[in-house]
Parts: sequence; structure tokens; C-alpha cells
Amino acid sequence: MKRKTYYLDGKEFRSVKALAEYTNIHEKTLSARLRKGMSVEKACEKTDFRCSYREMDGEEKSVAQICRENSKNTALVRNRLVYGYDMNKALNTPKKVTRQGRPIVVKGVLYNSIVTALDKMNLRHKESTVRRRLLKGCSPDEAFSFEE
Repeated sequence: MKRKTYYLDGKEFRSVKALAEYTNIHEKTLSARLRKGMSVEKACEKTDFRCSYREMDGEEKSVAQICRENSKNTALVRNRLVYGYDMNKALNTPKKVTRQGRPIVVKGVLYNSIVTALDKMNLRHKESTVRRRLLKGCSPDEAFSFEE
């Protein structure tokens, strides 16, 4: 059985292992790329073929790298790109935060919801009591007061 020979940078490699050591790419990664039919030059590139690359500031960067540099959520940006946003709009549009629950003021402090107030006051274990008191018509201050 004849062994396959690989050529890169004017050098001859008798195995994928030797080629992997030369290019510093994992042997399994290199084997998979060659099996898919990539040329030796393309298979030996240091780019991650699982990522999509975009033009940013005059150079080719992965979406993950762009998000890291701009401190943005990668999943959010990728999702926006799928929906047709351009890169600048995907990065710079603020994330919409839906407010669940109704705001409540307890002892002069505004909370986004009853659950948030319970969490901040370490009363989560008293949730049913607080909700029952509020349904009976107690004020928030009365509903959240517990005698120790």
C-alpha cells in the first residue's frame, strides 16, 4: 500500500503527523480537514473554520474576536447577524430588557418585582405569606414586615 505524501512550503511530509507537528495544528484537526477534501495549504491555515469571519477595521476577524474586543455577548451578536443586522448595528444596538412583574415600593425602595424585593431582603422563603398579605389588601410595608 502506497503512503500519501504531503507537500507544504517546498517540503515533503510522509505522514499527517509530521505535517501536524510542522504546522502546529492538531493531527485530528488536520486529518479531518484533508478528509473533507481541502487542499494541504488551506488545511494548514491557522483559522478556525467553524467561525464566520467579517471585515472589521481593515482586517479579517472572527465574530467571537470582534465581540471580545467590543465586550459584547457573542450569542446575541450572532443571532442579530442571522436576522440581517449589519455588524455595526448588531454590536451597537442596546439589548432590550423586558420587565416582568410589577414594580413595588417597600420601605421607600423601588424593586422591579415582588420576587426581586424578596431576594434583596432575604425573605424568599416567606414568598407565599407576602403574596397572601398583598392579596388581602395589606400595604407593601406591612406585607414585608416580619417580627423576629
